[in-house]
Amino acid sequence: MKEHNNIIKSHKKLYKSGKTWMVATLLTVGLAGGAVVTGTTNAHADEVTPAQATGTIQAGNQATDPELANAQSDAQKQQSTIDSANAQLKDQQAQLSDAQGQQSQAQQELDQAKQAQQAATQNDPAVKDAQAAVDQAQQQVNNQQQVVNDAQTVVNNDAQNVQQKSDAVNQASQAVDQAQQTVNQASQAVDQAQQAAVDATNQAASQKTEEAQSTINNLENQGKNQASQDLNNQINNVSGQVTDAQNDVNNTNAKIGDLQNQVKDLQNQETNTQADPNVKTVPNGVIDYSKSLLENVARNNLWAPANEQADNNGNIVEQNIYVTPDNDKGNFDGVNPNHGVNTSLSKYDPYYTTKFDGVNGQTGMTDAQKEELAILMLNQINHARMDRGLKPFVMTEQKYQQAQVRASQHSAEVLDHNQGDINSAFGQDQYENLAYIPFNGTTNMLSLLSDADNTLSSMLNADASSDWGHRENFLEDTGTLSANAAFGMHLTDDGQYYVLTFDYDLSNPDSTPNMMDRIAQYQAMGPITGDAHTVDNSAKINDLNNQISNLQNTLASQQSKLQNLQTQLQNLQAQKANVQFDLSQLNADQQAEYNNAKNTLATINDWKNGQLANINKDGHVQDAINKRNQAKDSLKAEQSKLAQANQNLKNAKNTQAQDEAQLDQAKDGLAQLNQVLATKQAALQTAKDNANAQANQAVKDAQAKLDTIKSHINDLQNAIATTKATISNAQAQLDKDNQKIADLNKANSQPTTPTTPTKPGKDSQPTTPTTPAKPDSGKDDNKGTDNPVTPTKPTDGNKGTDTPVTPSKPTDGNKGTDTPVTPSKPTDGNKGTDTPVTPTTPAKPSSQPTTPAKPDTGNASISGQAGHKPATSDNGSQIANSNANSQSTANKPTIVLPTNGSQSAANTQGQSVNMTREQYKQQQASLPQTGNENSKAVIALGVLAGMFGLGVAAKGKKEF
Repeated sequence: MKEHNNIIKSHKKLYKSGKTWMVATLLTVGLAGGAVVTGTTNAHADEVTPAQATGTIQAGNQATDPELANAQSDAQKQQSTIDSANAQLKDQQAQLSDAQGQQSQAQQELDQAKQAQQAATQNDPAVKDAQAAVDQAQQQVNNQQQVVNDAQTVVNNDAQNVQQKSDAVNQASQAVDQAQQTVNQASQAVDQAQQAAVDATNQAASQKTEEAQSTINNLENQGKNQASQDLNNQINNVSGQVTDAQNDVNNTNAKIGDLQNQVKDLQNQETNTQADPNVKTVPNGVIDYSKSLLENVARNNLWAPANEQADNNGNIVEQNIYVTPDNDKGNFDGVNPNHGVNTSLSKYDPYYTTKFDGVNGQTGMTDAQKEELAILMLNQINHARMDRGLKPFVMTEQKYQQAQVRASQHSAEVLDHNQGDINSAFGQDQYENLAYIPFNGTTNMLSLLSDADNTLSSMLNADASSDWGHRENFLEDTGTLSANAAFGMHLTDDGQYYVLTFDYDLSNPDSTPNMMDRIAQYQAMGPITGDAHTVDNSAKINDLNNQISNLQNTLASQQSKLQNLQTQLQNLQAQKANVQFDLSQLNADQQAEYNNAKNTLATINDWKNGQLANINKDGHVQDAINKRNQAKDSLKAEQSKLAQANQNLKNAKNTQAQDEAQLDQAKDGLAQLNQVLATKQAALQTAKDNANAQANQAVKDAQAKLDTIKSHINDLQNAIATTKATISNAQAQLDKDNQKIADLNKANSQPTTPTTPTKPGKDSQPTTPTTPAKPDSGKDDNKGTDNPVTPTKPTDGNKGTDTPVTPSKPTDGNKGTDTPVTPSKPTDGNKGTDTPVTPTTPAKPSSQPTTPAKPDTGNASISGQAGHKPATSDNGSQIANSNANSQSTANKPTIVLPTNGSQSAANTQGQSVNMTREQYKQQQASLPQTGNENSKAVIALGVLAGMFGLGVAAKGKKEF
């Protein structure tokens, strides 16, 4: 009895997804539990119920009495199941017959209700009146449609007329073109005749003209050469005087510069001690740490020389930027090495400290600092432009703020001239330069300006890789316009660079106020000074200033002399470059020869000019002119015809436009009448709805009644199919039990009296069993076997799985066949009836599931599959589901079959036999089948229904 002690088994599977664990417990129950669950299937009342199996149980010495008793007990159970199911089937078939009769009666009631609905609509007065109104409106629409059609015909005729007139214009235009071509050809003939006459005249005069002109040219060249030699001697003399005068000017400038430095040193002594701690002495003045770099430089005039070729004046803040020559871009040979100052000297230390307009190394410049850096940079660009005679840029506050928006855009940071971003920032397209300014390690605005100048210089003087596009933008010739430009700056997220943008346009050149005016505003505030101890060097300074004044007077005289000499030299050089012939440059014989050649040339030219003036009197030329005049007269006639054709075309188009307007008016009237028709059609439908409202409800009620009966018939047909499947399954198990009884009796060494397992009555005794017949086949070769029954081969849709396939619902034309029928889930209106909820199709296993074979008691077990997710059906029953992935063919799952007491001695009782899925399918396909396809497919359904019937608790939905 060991096997029967484990009728209900519990299998647990663990599922893991993310951090969620789920334990699913499936209870396996026997076929006896599954047999009592009713379902629905297609069946007719006259279908045959499977017969009870009979057989003879043989006794044997090798079998034990408990094994025989177990087999006989299970056979009796199966017989009881068959008897109970047969009775249930008979009742279901009777109900089906009754429901089919009700269906016929309900169909008749529906037909009668529809006839009453039609009669109510046809006889209603309101419907008749509404129909008459619709008919009248329809007639008006038809009449207006004819008006539209007639107008359309007129428009079509107009189109044909326009096309004809257009064709006439084209023909006239072609005639004009041909006449114009004739005129052109005649004009060309005139030109050719004239040119031939000119060529003949020139040829006649050319030889003597060339001889005379050659003599004239030779004599003029001799005179020019003599004059050039005289000018060279004068140029060399004046050039030496210019060199001497330049040396005098340079020496005087040097003396003045030395005296001025002495004056500055004396002035510095007077202001050396500062009472204000923010005021520090720097070369050529002081700076105030409490004020910005721009204010200090502008108010105290601490600018380096604006002339890039000038030597430094001791100041380090540039107001200009060097630009290499246009004809030799990138060549820095022209840079004046003395323009810059040696900032490593200690006297420049006050400039390089965070106290002097310092910059926060983490957050970068303030808004005010960015504005002043933009002003300092644009000031340098403007000086470079003014050096080339170009108008300086204007930077308005609005333009500057737009530039900051542009610099903050991602496309600017990756140096992408994104058109959409440019338009978004400025509202229109811009000229634009993009670059980076290094920021890491920057201490104050002066050092940041130096880094910015390096960036500007690269764009101006090292821009060959960009085809000098950045340089061209900075030095664009805007004519008389002052373009509106601005620098934008934005610190990158890593704090390593400032994104630098430069944008300008010519759309608003006169915008005010100009931020560049801030330099002049600072200058107007006067110099920054600090209180100092009194040091009086005025006497020495006055003496030095007097010396400087005298030298400046001398310098002015020297510069005036130098300028005069330079002007004289330039005039001589200009005369040499454009030496003009003069007859006085020749001697007497040369002058006489020159005059004779001139007279000869004049005589020839007079003859030639006379011939050319009367060129049209040549006979060939006159004939060509006459033909050209005739062609022009013909052209005028064709042009007149073309003008008339164009007027005709214009008139036809005007007529067409008027007729098209009338057509549009007719169409508008048709549209209005169609609206009236639609309104009356809606009124007709409303009248119909009001007339047959009661009849409509009767039709709906009759239809609902018919639908309910049809649904009930479908449920009964499904229930019949399920009951027949239960009978077939129980019969198959009964056949196995009888076969096992026969095998045990045969193995028993002492035969016993066979008994026939029958459904026990109240006082009945067991009778001798007979061999059960194979149901539905009519054959008597249903010999038993001790091998497990092999399930049928799954369809293509179920390949690779070891889960039962859910049978599909057959069509009406498939009633009574052996195709498996899928029981339908009852609707909400069927809750509470005795029709069970059909379980859903078991899911495909994920990885190596185990398929337990049915124990000898007829009970089946269901193995939980990997990824299974329990759900709750409408009536509370648990339904299996699966999220498993398909199994790969390279990793085939192993099917574990539990053994029973009658299995071969090769396996130990209670152990499992491992085989692959393919081996299991092959073994099952080779065994005889005892039921039809309905019975095979419903086994899984019966097992699931039995499991639910045992009251397994429903699981809630899980997310995994």
